[in-house]
Amino acid sequence: MNNYFEQGLALLEAEEFQDALAMFDSAIKLGLGDLAAIYLCRSEALLSLGRWDEAEDSINSALAIEPYLAAAYNERGNIRRARRDNDLAINDYTMAIHIEPEYDEAHFNRALAYEARRRYAEAEADLTRALKLNPELKAAYEARGRIRAAQFKFDDAIADLSAYLRSGGGREYDNHSETQGYLLILRVQRLLWRLIPRWGRRA
Repeated sequence: MNNYFEQGLALLEAEEFQDALAMFDSAIKLGLGDLAAIYLCRSEALLSLGRWDEAEDSINSALAIEPYLAAAYNERGNIRRARRDNDLAINDYTMAIHIEPEYDEAHFNRALAYEARRRYAEAEADLTRALKLNPELKAAYEARGRIRAAQFKFDDAIADLSAYLRSGGGREYDNHSETQGYLLILRVQRLLWRLIPRWGRRA
């Protein structure tokens, strides 16, 4: 019965992952309903159980049924990024964005993969796009601040991290004190960066 899928979703929400997986498997055996969506939800249960290879296989099954399922590419990109397969992750996020250009989460996730590859300009562009699509995406301010700091854009980095703290992001993601400390370091680095040319002229 198609109720297996609905029961699986409820169990997934309740974090009863093993039971949710059983329900999704039953729904797949019946072959009824949106099988691509079922396989994708099944992958979430598998990920929560730490069964990454099976989760990726489940996503691949979803994509075999529905090749233009943006959420599946985004989810597979997350798995690959967690494994540090950042180039493959970037390909997945890019496909998700190609299908849904306004997919703010895919832009955010691709930025993190770009950051891991030290492709900072591309990461910054993705985060700027993500924030334009969703100004409430607090984590994007923190990530863009970090990436701008890596490019010595201290004023912009400080502005982003300050906005992140003002929005309550530091408390929501439990890194408020850490971000405050980083802001202090950036302010010192900005001061030193501004003094370097003067020292150079005196040399």
